[in-house]
Amino acid sequence: MKINSFNFLKNNSVTYKNNLRKCSELFNNLLNNKENFFFNTLSEEYQKSLFLKRIVLKKRIHKNILIVGMGGSVLGTKMLSSFFGLDKNYYFLDNLNNSTVNDFIKKDLSKFSIFIISKSGQTLETLTNCNIILNNFKKIKKEISKNFIIISEKNSVLHNFARKNNILFFEHNVNLSGRYSVLSEAGLLMFNLDYKKIIQGINSVLKKDLKKNLINNAATLLTLMTKSKIDTHVSLIYSHNLLNYGFWHQQLLAESIGKNGKDFTPIISECPKDHHSIMQLYLGGKRNKFFTFFKTINNKIDQPITDYFDQKFKKSSLDNIVDAQFNATINVFKKNLIPFRVILIDQKKPIQSFISLLVYSMLETAILCKALDLNPFNQPAVEAIKKETYSLLS
Repeated sequence: MKINSFNFLKNNSVTYKNNLRKCSELFNNLLNNKENFFFNTLSEEYQKSLFLKRIVLKKRIHKNILIVGMGGSVLGTKMLSSFFGLDKNYYFLDNLNNSTVNDFIKKDLSKFSIFIISKSGQTLETLTNCNIILNNFKKIKKEISKNFIIISEKNSVLHNFARKNNILFFEHNVNLSGRYSVLSEAGLLMFNLDYKKIIQGINSVLKKDLKKNLINNAATLLTLMTKSKIDTHVSLIYSHNLLNYGFWHQQLLAESIGKNGKDFTPIISECPKDHHSIMQLYLGGKRNKFFTFFKTINNKIDQPITDYFDQKFKKSSLDNIVDAQFNATINVFKKNLIPFRVILIDQKKPIQSFISLLVYSMLETAILCKALDLNPFNQPAVEAIKKETYSLLS
């Protein structure tokens, strides 16, 4: 992963220097105190143990995989499957939608491995979808223990159901927030990824070249948020396989920072499509936004283009045209002094590069929250809606 920052800050300012010192201290404190189980998932020991669990699971996994969950319990797996091009075999139930559920129960689900993921073990939407699928298995008289895998906290509704029905169960650590769980059982068990490359990706942020960049970028963002009235983060995504990363990062940022009147609203733009819609607002609207450009490089597939319209381009392929739009937008942002950075994901080392991005994103978010005196790992407002919903259903 490569990150270039173009933030137009005076990096010798007193405010920035103080924030740089603060972010460096917060980074070290977070790693030393391990306030959330997320930090344990960054260790080589933990990733090795997870690899051994994947070996056991591999013997009974089906070619097609259905993942049932909500929020952080499903966004991580959805992001990984799309980035690594596994969309044809991975399916997701992550909302309450009659037509979507009906489409699934028409399939022969006995040929699927079905992961039910809920940290609490009692997420309403997850249990609702699970009930419908279980009823389908009952109708076709199939044994559920051969297809279902449950991931939740121990002594939860789902854990008790797994024990009663002899279903394979993996524990979701009680002190692991869902949106930070992508490198745990909830995010990695269903993928056959090289754990050594995962560790390399993690260590590139914790110990190597990206560590200094992470602290510098966190200090830059903190300075922009507190001194320049920046309250919105826009992800400009130029590679389709990074779009689900955008949705995962949106939840990570929104649920972590949106508290106590603080705000860093995440917006996702799929580019270059959004050049023809919301880009006018980005360039001509309020200067309250920070932008991150996302793009993959060294792609293996590039569609050549035959020119039937006599445009006389020097180079003509899909990637060349997207590159031109990508670089043109960067040039315009520079000329307009709009704060932004560029993140490039190298497809020559896809696992290491993408895992680096995930670790970088989670640590950056946690550092910013701590700097703003917020708890990065809770979501009290969301819990209020859950309670109200159950009271209306009871």
